[in-house]
Amino acid sequence: MTSSRRFSHSRTTPWLGLLSVLCAAFVSPRPAAAAEPAVPDPAALALFESARELVEKGDWAAGCAKFEASLMVYAAPSTMLNLARCYEHEGKLAKAWSAYKRALVLNQETPGAERKTALETIAKEGITQIEPKLPRVKLTVTDAPVGLYITRNGQEVPRAMLGSVIPVDPGPQTIAVQAPGHRAFRKSFTATEGKTEDVVITLVPEGDADALGGGRIPAWAWVAAGGSVALGVTAAAFRIDQAYIEGRQEALCKGDLARGCPPRSEYDPTDDNAHKRRNFGLFVGFGAGSVLALGAAVTGFVIGAKTPARGTAKGPVVVPLLGPNVAGAAIGGRF
Repeated sequence: MTSSRRFSHSRTTPWLGLLSVLCAAFVSPRPAAAAEPAVPDPAALALFESARELVEKGDWAAGCAKFEASLMVYAAPSTMLNLARCYEHEGKLAKAWSAYKRALVLNQETPGAERKTALETIAKEGITQIEPKLPRVKLTVTDAPVGLYITRNGQEVPRAMLGSVIPVDPGPQTIAVQAPGHRAFRKSFTATEGKTEDVVITLVPEGDADALGGGRIPAWAWVAAGGSVALGVTAAAFRIDQAYIEGRQEALCKGDLARGCPPRSEYDPTDDNAHKRRNFGLFVGFGAGSVLALGAAVTGFVIGAKTPARGTAKGPVVVPLLGPNVAGAAIGGRF
């Protein structure tokens, strides 16, 4: 962009010197008008002159907008040349190059050899100055499938354009490709002056896990599996402790906890009973958490076998949930 504007500024003086030639060339070139004096379209001419004055004052934005409006009313080669200069000033090199080319076509019907030669010289000079700086893109699709749809910066790219080197404006570019039954393709890059970006597109059929490096178990599935084991071991520990207390009570009470226990002065079962109840609750909580985590792990293994891996999966993660009066598992993740 900077080099484009510097180039435009350096050529401002000779360009303004040619404005009179361009304005004089603003006449109807149609053969049908040969039988009568050729006159410009009044609205188009008024817009052209207003645009020229604005550009001479340095108001490129307003001036270029009026050149575009004038061109819509009447496609004169002089207006197209001015638009080319506008695009060049804005750093839109591809559009400027295209406008210069279009001006040469329009100039073929310009009456008057002197005016025609002057316009042709300006257009060719502009093309010569811009072409070495043009960024270009070449799109190639390997084994292009039926229903292929390609866009560049949101604009559709005709299939016939594939394999051709296309001029583009400098700056960010995004190529998006879709086709029925295939994974979408997307690539972003920055088009640089004077360089060609070669984009090779290979669309992979949906479900082709091998081609995409798929079949990998997501990380959260392994976390869930590990959590299931940890929760299960913890639940077993509480159950073993509970069984130990129960065994001790059975021995003290000779198998009859209601009537066979020693007097309370010798043995008070209150603490052991509370301990048993707490152990049982923790056993149930951690056991349920282990089962839940195991289910999540199995789900992750199944998904991993079917879904191509693209970085770290953002699925659910099962982690132990501990509190003063609660035990189990919590499922976390991202929406």
